[in-house]
Amino acid sequence: MMTGSHARGGILVTGGAGFIGSHVVNSLLTRRRDVHVLDNLTSGSLSNITGDAVLHTGDIRSEVDVVSSIRAAEADVIVHCAAQTSVERSMKDWEFDEAVNVSGTQVLLNAARSEFVRRFIFLSSGGAIYGETEQPATEQTSPAPRNFYGMHKLSAEEGVRAAGLPFAVIRPSNVYGPGQRSDAEGGVLAIFCDRITANLPIEIHGAGQQVRDFVYVSDLVEAVLLAISHPEDVIWNVSSGEATAIIDAAHMLGEQLGRKPEFVFQERRSGDVDRSVISPALICSTGRWGPPLTLRDGLRRLVSNAATAPA
Repeated sequence: MMTGSHARGGILVTGGAGFIGSHVVNSLLTRRRDVHVLDNLTSGSLSNITGDAVLHTGDIRSEVDVVSSIRAAEADVIVHCAAQTSVERSMKDWEFDEAVNVSGTQVLLNAARSEFVRRFIFLSSGGAIYGETEQPATEQTSPAPRNFYGMHKLSAEEGVRAAGLPFAVIRPSNVYGPGQRSDAEGGVLAIFCDRITANLPIEIHGAGQQVRDFVYVSDLVEAVLLAISHPEDVIWNVSSGEATAIIDAAHMLGEQLGRKPEFVFQERRSGDVDRSVISPALICSTGRWGPPLTLRDGLRRLVSNAATAPA
């Protein structure tokens, strides 16, 4: 059993084999941090575990898996990225979403407390928690989630705040960037990119006028790194603050790819919101983050990265 006086410096990243988690892991490794990953590899990929990161194959819902990973990592910090991330799946199977996003987070918090972890960083969801946002949501905006994913992320946040651990809650908007999955649980821009590249039509739910706020993954990673070293308990929105209609984002991506996207229009999905834009003003006010990439610059970087990536 660890004690509070045991000298530690490890960081445990849950979901570190996934899209966001692997970017966090790689950035920590470049800063010569001792990084361990807890991932059950159901959606993450073994190929995302690179460098000196140590993988523990296990589930955040398992107390045994969680405690053994914290001890092996001699974890001083936990960065909790693991999640069920599909809004659509949350509406079809709310019990599974709750088990992963609420119960799994609570297992981590209980173990973190008993193992004397110094700081807990939780990746929540600004896009899902605030619901409809006529004006860009701030951290003082009352949450009004429209789907089980957002409800459960909010419930998990409440658990983080009540755990008695030093914490940072990060509420990202719609994250995109290299390595994002383009299947049913992937990000919308990753799906668009694959469809356009393959000369296949993009499925648009509704008229495509749903407004979203897209943030490049490297901006989110910088927020996580800042949260690790920040001395206070914080809740931060992490976003571009830029409002973009889904169909306009597809056209913008097509411009970067040099192809004109084609569309197939479908019925709206349960749980979707019309307008989701959040303000990053609070984290910007630290003077240690931002300005975030614009969507156009981020898409340019995304396409450039894809063009230079090894086959």
